[in-house]
Amino acid sequence: MSSPVRVLRARTSTAHRRARRLLAVVVEAVAGRRPRRQVARVLAAPAAVGVGRAVAVPRTVRLGATRLCPTAAQAVELCGVLVNRGGRVRALAARIEWTGDQWRCTEFHVLP
Repeated sequence: MSSPVRVLRARTSTAHRRARRLLAVVVEAVAGRRPRRQVARVLAAPAAVGVGRAVAVPRTVRLGATRLCPTAAQAVELCGVLVNRGGRVRALAARIEWTGDQWRCTEFHVLP
């Protein structure tokens, strides 16, 4: 039988992979490598505003390391870095929530 700690780690690992993948897709849209209309379904209004503000992100940016913090049964918050080929690193923060049928990014911020 699995220990509670092992089960929690497995659930957190799966949540981290799914949240990171969703965040990577949003970062691709911010960088202009993916049309924003493709991610519109997974962005809540506050996150869409954050994505709109992050237009100064270069096309060569990629999602670097991320950290996940489960904040509720149906929500996780992530922080991470955007890495540019030129070496510039910018921080980002996001909140991703389960809305009944899919994961949605409800907050998205790129720090200057």
